[in-house]
Amino acid sequence: MHVLQLLPTLDVGGVERGVLDLARGLIRRGHQVSVVSSGGRLVPELTASGATHYAMPVHRKSPWLMSQQVPRVTELIRAANVDVVHARSRVPAWIGWAAARRARVPFVTTCHGFYRPHPGSRVMTWGRTVIVPSEGLGRYLIDRFDVPPERLRVIPRGVDLAQFPFREPRPSDHSGRGGSPWRIGLIGRITPLKGHDVALQALHQLVQQHRSVRLCVIGDAPAEKPHLRQRLEHLARSLGIAEHVEWLGMRSDIPECLQTLDAVIAPSTYPESFGRSLMEAQAAGVPVVASRTGAFGDLIQDGETGLLVPPRNPGELARALRRLIEDPALRERLVRQARQRVEETFTLERMVDQTLDVYQDCLARPRVLVWKLSALGDLVLATPSLRAIRRRFPDSPITLVVGRALYEAVARCPYVNEVLVYDPARKDRTWLGKRRFLRRLARGAFDVSLDLQNSRFTHLAAALAGARIRIGYARRWKRLLTQPVPLPKGPLSPVAHQHRLLAAAGVAPDGEHLEVWPSPLDEQRVDELLRELGVEAAQPLVGIHPGGSARWNTKRWETDRWAALCDRLAEQGIQVVVTGSQADEGLGVRLARMSRSRPHLAAGKTGLMELACLIRRCQVYVTLDSAPLHLAAAVGTPAVALFGPTDPARHVPPSPSLRVIKKDVFCSPCYSTRCRTITHACMKRISVDEVLQAIADCRLPIADFNNPKSEIRNPKFA
Repeated sequence: MHVLQLLPTLDVGGVERGVLDLARGLIRRGHQVSVVSSGGRLVPELTASGATHYAMPVHRKSPWLMSQQVPRVTELIRAANVDVVHARSRVPAWIGWAAARRARVPFVTTCHGFYRPHPGSRVMTWGRTVIVPSEGLGRYLIDRFDVPPERLRVIPRGVDLAQFPFREPRPSDHSGRGGSPWRIGLIGRITPLKGHDVALQALHQLVQQHRSVRLCVIGDAPAEKPHLRQRLEHLARSLGIAEHVEWLGMRSDIPECLQTLDAVIAPSTYPESFGRSLMEAQAAGVPVVASRTGAFGDLIQDGETGLLVPPRNPGELARALRRLIEDPALRERLVRQARQRVEETFTLERMVDQTLDVYQDCLARPRVLVWKLSALGDLVLATPSLRAIRRRFPDSPITLVVGRALYEAVARCPYVNEVLVYDPARKDRTWLGKRRFLRRLARGAFDVSLDLQNSRFTHLAAALAGARIRIGYARRWKRLLTQPVPLPKGPLSPVAHQHRLLAAAGVAPDGEHLEVWPSPLDEQRVDELLRELGVEAAQPLVGIHPGGSARWNTKRWETDRWAALCDRLAEQGIQVVVTGSQADEGLGVRLARMSRSRPHLAAGKTGLMELACLIRRCQVYVTLDSAPLHLAAAVGTPAVALFGPTDPARHVPPSPSLRVIKKDVFCSPCYSTRCRTITHACMKRISVDEVLQAIADCRLPIADFNNPKSEIRNPKFA
């Protein structure tokens, strides 16, 4: 595996040391590491470890300079066969995110601070996985940046125990009264957030109490802000403690420095994402005192592995230090328990292993997005594809996007982890609603989009949501796809049509068996409905579906023929149940009035899965080219399908017990919602006798309709 890390500089600091430690750990495990930064004092150490460094000005906040680096980083990713891009700071993250999208490789981020939720910081939450060093920072990102918890991974920074050997506690008489002074370390860059002024005021109180103490400031102000240190020096002089402060500057020998300290403090005034200096001090056997803010409250167990004090409170900080000075038993207990916790939780090896797990998860468990927004029949036809996708990605999170009317059909689908509903007629109708929907998609950080809908909207939405690999048929707006699949030249069955698309994602077919997943409650409700309708369990039952989409009147068979079919079946002792949606209730009533047999009317009385259960109760189901035809194939009920303006070769579901009736006329298939010849010949030429014959061919016990005196055709079913 080849990992590319990006950060502004490689000077001495917690983030920089973390990058170096991770690079060493990955290289020891046989992986390749490259780092992009503007350079710094740690570059020689990095290259000596076996990593490759690329110097680029990725620390500059100029949008123009940032845009210039994107092609360079993209070319680096492609030329070096980088597998994962890992950004460690905001400006490099913008560059890395854009380059990773162009190169189509996973993008990971590590958040190192409690960023304010403004647009410039949001890129740090766009990683496929967002690594945080503490649970406190993770909670902050969930609350303020709306990051899904499943995309967060808490990986504390690790301490190299070999570099920080444990030092036995100081002698019990080392109390800070006379003799050698207590050396208190404050490690970190000089910024207003680190609480250096609080430390100086606490030091002043200890000096006033005649304690022999010294504050060792390890770190310095940024080169462009020397006034920060000058202000602190002025404060020390004004408090009369200048001789009790040592300004040690930036140091690369932190392990050696810790051996000279009696305590380490972190009086930060702003929430910290982690406390690397605190963990290193605890590993080295140095007691610690920190502000109760940010991650410190999670990392330090107050009174067990260290002491916590309120932020911005010099008096409490001085009191805690005095406790350490005066109580050698407390010091010994704290440092031993702290070392044990570091060994269990905060080792470098553990950090490297957990980060490597994140990288491997990105490559082995891609997040998959599948689109199927409309048409219940098409959704049922997609069930073999869903099964095949799950077989190809057995451990991956799979999200299916459907229209609101289709949610019930896939609510219990075992092949997806999540179902997202797109509702353009209501909730997602406005631009604001569509924006909210796209934000929900973006939160999923999808790796692969498989577009079984193949519309302009689905192509655009997948691109805007950031899916790095987008596969669909090259129809509309194919430039939005990263892998457009050429349309088949000849007609294909609907399942084969989808399998051809999925082959581009390496998904092998998993048969053509259709599935639906009704619940036991759906089965129970259908049993109750049949009892209410007066359906006799001992008599054969035929279901008919005379309705369908109001837009496709050309698909419909005449109502009087449906009525005649009901009467002819009733003459044979066969019950008929009329199914349909609420929009078909009026049609069912008209059909019943036109027939002598009074069929059972179930139109408008079932949901999608209840309809599937009802169709399963039928011996044969007669329908037009509509969604219930696919439900019948899914539940295994023999069906008779009446086709007119559409082509059965493209729409018939796979089923061994399906009979198709279609009349070839000069204009079919026309795929028109209005008959151009006005004759509607393709449907009018289908006779009631032909439908009865097809029902008989489905092995239902029906006497020869042309000869009422004949015996039953299939006596073993009588």
